[in-house]
Amino acid sequence: MTFRRKSLTTHHMFNQVFNLLLLLPFLSYCSFASARKDDGIDRIFSSEELSGYVGKDGGQIYLSVLGEVYDVTEGKDYYGEGSSYSFFAGADRSACFFSGDFTEEGAKKNILDYTPTQIKSLEEWRSFYEKHEKYSFVGKLEGQFYDSSGEPTQYLKDVTAKMSVDEVKTEL
Repeated sequence: MTFRRKSLTTHHMFNQVFNLLLLLPFLSYCSFASARKDDGIDRIFSSEELSGYVGKDGGQIYLSVLGEVYDVTEGKDYYGEGSSYSFFAGADRSACFFSGDFTEEGAKKNILDYTPTQIKSLEEWRSFYEKHEKYSFVGKLEGQFYDSSGEPTQYLKDVTAKMSVDEVKTEL
């Protein structure tokens, strides 16, 4: 009888572990989805609102890439006041990510004027923030890339389309 009882306990434990393993992908998805959205609705930031998230007095630090806003407070040593990348805090400076022109003029450059290869590097930066274990998506920035409803603008659609173009270089 002891053997049978022990066997049932082992069997029961195996079933619990097996069920947990089956749930892990679902739980991971739920965790990702909750980080991406609040009740299924993205928060929409105005430029003015986003500009307040620069880490002043120990506050939160947000930045935007292609209109997607990320909380990078955990990286305050990089993005906080006086740090090397503080220029990116509180704004969308997408063009600066690949141009290296860390000025207000550089931030205003038309991304579509760059090559598909350069624009693809911008997608790599967006993906970096999306997948980073310490940074999280917090919403979308109304303006150049998203409208007030959080829908992609034609400009974002054009940038995305150009990103997917395979650049063919012919050098003479």
